[in-house]
Amino acid sequence: MGAMSYEAELQRQHPRYRLPMRATIDGRIYEVHDWSMNSFTANVAGFTAGKKVMVQLTSPFNGYEFSLTVPTEVLYSTESTKRSSFLFLDLEDGQVSLLRYVTDAILSGEVVRAGDILDVARRTDTAKAKQMPAAPRLKPAARFAQIGRRIAASGGVVAIGAALVAFLSANVYDELYVVTPESASIAAKTVNVASPAVGRITFVNEKTQLSFGEPLITVNPAVGDPITVESPCDCVQTEQRFASGDFVRTGDPVIRLMRADAPIVVSAAVSDNKLMSLYGVKTASLVYPDGTHVGDAEILWLPGKGGSQSDLPRDPLTVLIAPRKELSTDMIGQPVEVRFDLFQESAIGRLVHGISSVFSSETSNQAVAQETKQEIKP
Repeated sequence: MGAMSYEAELQRQHPRYRLPMRATIDGRIYEVHDWSMNSFTANVAGFTAGKKVMVQLTSPFNGYEFSLTVPTEVLYSTESTKRSSFLFLDLEDGQVSLLRYVTDAILSGEVVRAGDILDVARRTDTAKAKQMPAAPRLKPAARFAQIGRRIAASGGVVAIGAALVAFLSANVYDELYVVTPESASIAAKTVNVASPAVGRITFVNEKTQLSFGEPLITVNPAVGDPITVESPCDCVQTEQRFASGDFVRTGDPVIRLMRADAPIVVSAAVSDNKLMSLYGVKTASLVYPDGTHVGDAEILWLPGKGGSQSDLPRDPLTVLIAPRKELSTDMIGQPVEVRFDLFQESAIGRLVHGISSVFSSETSNQAVAQETKQEIKP
């Protein structure tokens, strides 16, 4: 490799290399005396210190050249030695990396001087491959243990994959075939008993079961005699919003009543864009707050479908469902989880149902034929 020198303190002590390199300045080519990572010295004089010049540095290799164009500043120019020193300015990251690669290759011996050019030292990869020792033979017990561990690991992977497939399948099924209402609760048809005048309540009937004509509330208005409101039916008192002594205005709902024989159902509020898909569905599944699960609960009423069942708490955009469970008046208002399954009414569901019906019929016919043969045998 060529000679190496070190810069003065001003040049930050970068190693300098005397290797073949040319500098092209203003179209003229000069030989580079030595160079480093931050500067180079060329065999030329006549430059003014501090002048900024663009320099193209070229290093000849065997069969190709390495060229780099960099901005520089003249540090000094001496007539006696016919040399000028140039400092690199604002090198780009790629240029710094390229110079560092060349210098590292020179230091490691990968790039060497061959007369007036540089050459890459050849490497011979003739080392023999290391012979790996054969794996020791396992005893039968150890071999069975190894096989068991592999089977267990494979089974774990299969189980995780099956769980993932089941999870994704359930989500896809719910997205395609399951409708859930915006809200659902236990409900019954009720009526509000309102205050007949502005005044103070002097009496509220606390009984749960009320008979027709039985006094419900008495309001003492500011002017005039006290006014008593009677029960309009054999009713069940489901809610009291005011107590005796409270001040009320005309029309304020004081008591909520439910007819004693009114059916208690599950009322589900469904958005209008989902309600259209429920007109072919006949049942729903329910989950009550106590954890009770009910499947195939009959749909009693849909808006515009279900007859004139005036004793049901019908409202627009609601679906009424038979509870299939004994409910009490104190459960009115409790939330219920409701799911409508559309699969049976879909084209795929009808196809699956038809195929299963054919197989069921064929199985029944075979069973009847078998019984007939057994009866014929003497």
